[in-house]
Amino acid sequence: MADREEAPASGRERLARLRAELERLRFETDRRWDELLSCLAENPEEIFSDEGLRAPATGGLLPARGAISIESARRLDGAADQVEALTRFLEECLRHASRAVLLVEQHGRPQPWKSSGFDSPRADRHGAILGAGADVLERVREGVPQRLPEGNEISRALGAADAVEAILVPFVVREKVSGAVYADAVPAERSKLDAEAIALLTYLAGLVVDRLAKRKLVPSPALRAAESLPASPQRELGGPLAPPTSEESRDEARRFARLLASEIKLYNEDAVVKGRERGSLSARLQDDIERGRRLYEQRVAPEVRAGADYYYEELADVLAEGRPEDLGISLRPPTARE
Repeated sequence: MADREEAPASGRERLARLRAELERLRFETDRRWDELLSCLAENPEEIFSDEGLRAPATGGLLPARGAISIESARRLDGAADQVEALTRFLEECLRHASRAVLLVEQHGRPQPWKSSGFDSPRADRHGAILGAGADVLERVREGVPQRLPEGNEISRALGAADAVEAILVPFVVREKVSGAVYADAVPAERSKLDAEAIALLTYLAGLVVDRLAKRKLVPSPALRAAESLPASPQRELGGPLAPPTSEESRDEARRFARLLASEIKLYNEDAVVKGRERGSLSARLQDDIERGRRLYEQRVAPEVRAGADYYYEELADVLAEGRPEDLGISLRPPTARE
């Protein structure tokens, strides 16, 4: 009985520590950014030399430590589905690190899902479950970012033994640590690793992944660039104020169906691979597929669903790689449900 009572308390304590650490990182980032802006406004010559104030060939000054750009946030926010968001996230990490790897929890251990910045792909980096650094990984599961010294076990396990510095940051989705982000610096880029920027980018990516399952099918207006008013007052209203055309409704339905199918694949990679091999995808993923069907029918108008079963088509394309027979059975709903 005592063990049952202690478990929820332990979970609440971990969540509290994670929230405190994220708040600390956000506060520290804001403080440093404010200090930099104040110094630039008052005495820019004390921060940069005349040579440093000139724009380099790569275009503009380097970002402040611990800061990410609005362009990075917009790029994540504009992803069509969770897989695309995570792929863009790893690409954005390379602005603040030499290499990055996203680890996801599988079978009780962190498993490399995808990497960015390595010279060549390695099958063992994506196939082997990490067995190194158990104490460090446990702290990450508790929501505490970890700095890794040169020559650490985790870098070696990921094929990054030459890392001079590295960091592991908890990846949080829906108030749960569902994985971690590894980022490092190679000898030729010793000063590139910006741990606080990686932490902030990871925090934002977790929010985007969570939001993609529930958001409207258009990018968030808050992260879109401002548009100028039309010169002519005769222009009809468009965007969210205009009624969607039938073609737009079908496109939205297809995008939403693909988002649902991509989410099923993201969280059930092993089951998808085995189900595809044995033609039993629908049996292995029955609960997820039925839940997705309910969400699809709640979101998509009956008249749009009557024209085509986009949900079935996207399941066949995303899960079965274009082979409907590998789904196991037909997933088209009976006519009565329309």
